[in-house]
Amino acid sequence: MEKRTARVHQAKVISLINSSIFEIGDATEAYLAARVLAVQKEGATFTDEEFPYSDFPIFRVELPRFDERPVINQTHTPCCPYIDVGTVDILGIASSSLFQIGNIDTIEGEARIKHFRILREENHKDMER
Repeated sequence: MEKRTARVHQAKVISLINSSIFEIGDATEAYLAARVLAVQKEGATFTDEEFPYSDFPIFRVELPRFDERPVINQTHTPCCPYIDVGTVDILGIASSSLFQIGNIDTIEGEARIKHFRILREENHKDMER
């Protein structure tokens, strides 16, 4: 990896959550992971034990992996030793995401999200009308 200097005038990020990275500069590796279980349960309280990850297939499935890196024959002609960035405005970076100004050799990301709502029975009847 050819290294360059990242020069950033201004960066504004409102929200950065769930195993995400905002990086200025070079990196060799980035490994991102997020396992999110979002439950909205109307009219009751509950504990974390009520919804274990193992109950949901999305969290048990093994993700496919590449056995080897693809070989790409290429030639780089550096025109400038700098990466110049004026202004970056980002509302949000979420769920195993990477925003990077610079170079990276290897990146591996994973996000598994299960979101559901548990509504009271009378609301189901109202929705059928």
